[in-house]
Amino acid sequence: MKKILLFVTALLLSFGMYAQNATPNRILIHHNNTTSGLILNNVDSLTFANVEGEVAANLEILSHNMEVVTLNVTRTESCASFKIIAEPTSKIASLNDYALARYIDRDSETSYYEDFEAGQLSGIDFTPNTDYTIATVGIDKYGVLCEVRKAEFKTEGSTVTGDPQVTAELVDADFFNFTVKFTPNKDVSKYHVIAGAVGELEYQYETFAPMFGFENFEQMIVGWGLEYEGENTYTWKKMAPGTKHDILILAYDVNGAATPYTTFNVTTDTLGGKGTAEVQITLGEYSLQEWPDEEGNPAMLPSQFITYTPNDQASAFRFGVYTADIYDIAKDTIKQEICAEPPTPAAGWFYYEGFTTDYQIDPNTECVVVAAAKNAIGEWGPLNEVRFTTADMPSKSTSATIGKRENKITNEAGKVPSIKPKKLVLK
Repeated sequence: MKKILLFVTALLLSFGMYAQNATPNRILIHHNNTTSGLILNNVDSLTFANVEGEVAANLEILSHNMEVVTLNVTRTESCASFKIIAEPTSKIASLNDYALARYIDRDSETSYYEDFEAGQLSGIDFTPNTDYTIATVGIDKYGVLCEVRKAEFKTEGSTVTGDPQVTAELVDADFFNFTVKFTPNKDVSKYHVIAGAVGELEYQYETFAPMFGFENFEQMIVGWGLEYEGENTYTWKKMAPGTKHDILILAYDVNGAATPYTTFNVTTDTLGGKGTAEVQITLGEYSLQEWPDEEGNPAMLPSQFITYTPNDQASAFRFGVYTADIYDIAKDTIKQEICAEPPTPAAGWFYYEGFTTDYQIDPNTECVVVAAAKNAIGEWGPLNEVRFTTADMPSKSTSATIGKRENKITNEAGKVPSIKPKKLVLK
């Protein structure tokens, strides 16, 4: 009763505060960073109810094939009904139980009011060699979505004709580039290849699979990789030096069935030495350059040019430019972030060669630029810090902001396959 009374008290207090300003006409319920509401004119009364125990539909998968999943679904005592879905695990893996409950409710048209022993779940257009999740949401006698239950399984791979294989051979490799020759045997109709630093492709799949509709890892290889027939040679450019890379090869047999992908490893040459790694910072001109304005139209805005030059001991470096007021407050945190390894596999975290870039910075703005490098054995050198104030010159901008000029990378990936809606039947 304490919790209910506290809630009622808070509700009444909120009404009282509203009454001081304006008569409220909505009732809002906040939960898990979401808000739902009702128009007060449509509310006859508020009732607080109690439901004992969990409200869930427990799952047990007995067997599965490419057409049907056989399973037990057992409701708890307080579970009046349930809804059920079956989706590629990649599609719903990032959802918490609260979000998944609402996803199930929206995606499933049918509510079930009975238990199922060796029930047959059909109507699923299964993809071979794919992780799937069956999920239920229990619904109480008031129609409230409650607990979620999940069970996972993996579909079998396609039946492959013959022994399709693709041989990979390293032709050449340097600091930033490597060339690989691919030779398929007679049982291969086509194949796809993709490359990335070890762990990077897996991370990209976990991050972007729901966005791009990838049901399994192989679909990402097809969607983002290169497609070949017969013998081919390809050069990957602008890769990270001193890094082990995975080249994934997905081959198809003469009937178009996919084989399990294989991995070929290439390690690029390492820059730098074992001595102290340093980065020189050189301020260049402060001049008007073309930048997009607040509306995205080209405009001449003040730009500060900065050159970063690593020494011969540096294998990689990082840098940052900040307004002085921000830097002085968060100096220790910024220094730690500059001299840091990526928290997850990520391209573009480090820089390897010296270059010059410009920053759009307002006139009369005090700034700090910092840079640090690590050597070939991973030891970070000293952090170089340069403080400067931009000159007094006209600007269309009214706030002290910094925006780095970014280079855009074009991904020449293949087409991402579309996902067709599925209608499930449980009987």
